[in-house]
Amino acid sequence: MELFVSDLDGTLLNKQSKVSDKTKELLNELMASGVQFTIATARTHATVVELLEGLNITLPIVLMNGVGVYNLKERKYIEIIDVEKNVMQRVLSVFETFNLEPMLYGIKEDELFVYYRQLTNEAALSFYKLRCDAKLKTFVQVEAFENVVAENAMVNMLVFDEFEKIKAAAEKIQDIEGITVTYYSMDNGLGYMELHSAKASKANGIKALTKYASFEHIIGFGDNLNDLPMFSLAHEAYATSNAIEELKAVATGVIGHHDEDGVAQYIKQRHQK
Repeated sequence: MELFVSDLDGTLLNKQSKVSDKTKELLNELMASGVQFTIATARTHATVVELLEGLNITLPIVLMNGVGVYNLKERKYIEIIDVEKNVMQRVLSVFETFNLEPMLYGIKEDELFVYYRQLTNEAALSFYKLRCDAKLKTFVQVEAFENVVAENAMVNMLVFDEFEKIKAAAEKIQDIEGITVTYYSMDNGLGYMELHSAKASKANGIKALTKYASFEHIIGFGDNLNDLPMFSLAHEAYATSNAIEELKAVATGVIGHHDEDGVAQYIKQRHQK
């Protein structure tokens, strides 16, 4: 049995960050005929649940780059890879050293909470304003993180600040075993850092699906660097035509553009042969 696994942004979603009606129609027909299809994304369930409305996915989906495996129908996490408490404390200590204010993502009883103390720059404030009214994500301002870390499964950390501070802190955190950190430069000299358990990846999330589905052959679809672990695991891996060149270089092949229903059209053509 084959399992098709698609990234969302830049892959299954179009330029409007939506699943097009055509993609929904094609994939629903394919899944109704027995095709096994699911999602592996960096997004949380707070946005994914709404994005996938009208798409009849019955298999669990992989969220937050493998941090969670989620049952869409029951709206509950069935697998969570949280950051170990002692690792969290060491990372928070580095944040204090560099005077950084993180946002901590915690899951409690299948609800997603984002804990923060202060929003100290425009990037953090903009991030908050765009997401604070999300239906399935609750932002909570706290005075300290100790109780939050003790009471929740902490799965992700985000930090916005001056890029040089972000870079210096990230280089320090890279020496801590059990954590994966990535960081990027932004406009106006700012930077962005994201952290999660070193055990979490899209590949490991897909491996966890073996408990819930029967498949022998994995076909993956993606467009960016965070899809590399999935591409390494997959028996076949296809980059959309809009994907970065680094991903195309390791792909089995290149399929249609994400704004032209590339993933759905490829699976349809494959099953018409």
